[in-house]
Amino acid sequence: MKTSFIVNFIGTASPSTIKRLSAITHENGGKWLISKVNFIDNQVAGVIKVEMPEVNADVVKNAFANAENLVSQITESDDSLHDTNEIFSLRVDAGDRAGIVNEITQVLDSQGISILDMDCHRVFLAGGGGVSSSLFTAELALKLPAEVQVEDVRKELESLSEDTRVVVEEA
Repeated sequence: MKTSFIVNFIGTASPSTIKRLSAITHENGGKWLISKVNFIDNQVAGVIKVEMPEVNADVVKNAFANAENLVSQITESDDSLHDTNEIFSLRVDAGDRAGIVNEITQVLDSQGISILDMDCHRVFLAGGGGVSSSLFTAELALKLPAEVQVEDVRKELESLSEDTRVVVEEA
């Protein structure tokens, strides 16, 4: 029987530590279904959804729990919560401004939309004549309630500002 769980971790680790944890998962018949691992300076933070045979799960859980310089938390996952037919990937592009993440999350929250993943970037653009600006981009994975249409979400997000553009792809 298969099981799935979520591993959250933070601490100091090198890419080789993450590679070793991935190898232990693979060697025990598991795979990382979804992973988000970020390195900033010598710090790492990650969230990983693991699926594997239930009989080997403790080996992988112990590998994360005992990884040197990492603090890990493991939570059982309920796969029945997400119907893949209702999960969408969106990219939001806009001129950067204070509060833009708050505006986006308020629109989504007001419609009962679950944010499964949100990855935001800001890019500084230098223009001629000393004029400069920055571009905001957010890549989102969203689970929509049955009564919400993705096209309506796109339109509402684009109404946040004149320069906001949203691209929708079914995940």
